[in-house]
Amino acid sequence: MLEYSLLEIYMADMLGIFLVLGAVLSGAWKLQKKNQEDKLLLGIMIVIVSACLADSSSFAVDGRPGEMYRFLSYATNFVLFFANLVIGPLWIILISFHINGKFSGFQRAFVLGISGSVLLLLILNFFYPIIFAIDENNVYSRGPLFMVNNLMELAFLIDSVLIYWIGRAKSGGVKFFPVWQFVWPVVICVCLQNFFYGISTVWVGIAVGFTNITLALQNENIFVDKLTRLYNRYYLERIVGELRHKKNIAIMMLDMNGFKEINDSLGHSQGDDALFTVAEILQSTVGSLGTAIRYAGDEFVIVLNTDREEVAESCRERIKKNLTDFNEKGTKKYQLSASIGIGIFDLKQNSFDKILEIIDKRMYDDKKAFYSSAQHDRRYYR
Repeated sequence: MLEYSLLEIYMADMLGIFLVLGAVLSGAWKLQKKNQEDKLLLGIMIVIVSACLADSSSFAVDGRPGEMYRFLSYATNFVLFFANLVIGPLWIILISFHINGKFSGFQRAFVLGISGSVLLLLILNFFYPIIFAIDENNVYSRGPLFMVNNLMELAFLIDSVLIYWIGRAKSGGVKFFPVWQFVWPVVICVCLQNFFYGISTVWVGIAVGFTNITLALQNENIFVDKLTRLYNRYYLERIVGELRHKKNIAIMMLDMNGFKEINDSLGHSQGDDALFTVAEILQSTVGSLGTAIRYAGDEFVIVLNTDREEVAESCRERIKKNLTDFNEKGTKKYQLSASIGIGIFDLKQNSFDKILEIIDKRMYDDKKAFYSSAQHDRRYYR
């Protein structure tokens, strides 16, 4: 291999490493207390850096005589193919958690099935050169099943796009996590490396896609409430605009009962903890059916992607049940309950201010019924 070609490869891989290090040093990869996603992003960064180092090393030892270089050639190329096995599943899991809040059993089976099959081929490659080969002169070449690796990458990329669009369609919300910002650099760079044998663009393309996603996540934080980690009122304005094309949509407003008493008797730190707990319950209850938003103080708005009253009412009852279940566990010093107003509205026919006025009135009626049944003193629950 010519010296200038090696230099170009080193520069490309260094660029990939520098992009990842930039995300680390700037703190862009750290989300706000979303520990699961932080770990996934960290895992992706480690894989990218490792693959860039292995990529440069594989070209550096290619064609050099000796058993040591032969071993290094096998080892570095195995690391590169194995990195492809890891980066795809990490990406799918990240998308699943961010969009749906979980990694489903179907997705787990899909990822394990594809990755496991390719891993088996990669292990067999040590005995039968079907993915890549190292000849007697220690020169690397592609094997007859080399494209299986690219097909695996394509399957993971398509799956991530489907997860994004299905999740968005189910929730009916605006999602500030455009997967195409990760996908397009990867697709372009994989195609370049496949069509022009001897160049190295795949991992720098993945590094560019990773940088794009970390920037998108930072932008998303503008629309996230710092305490509860739910979306905020700015997001509510966006989601209402997006949903105006729908004929009818279910919207509910929730207000915590007894929040003032929690603050007065237990302190504001416990009050903040109660808000965060309610937010977690709302998030897990609503799931992909809609979007939970912290509107103001101890008030929340939930936009459901349905026009069926029975579905909306079922969600309302599940929220109240999950709050009751939380109280029965007795893990906190406080008790949680909420008053909820709900309705099905045509966003083209009603202003959002009018909708909020209507469901606020229904929420107030629910609150009066709560006080009446529980015989609570109204002064302590405002």
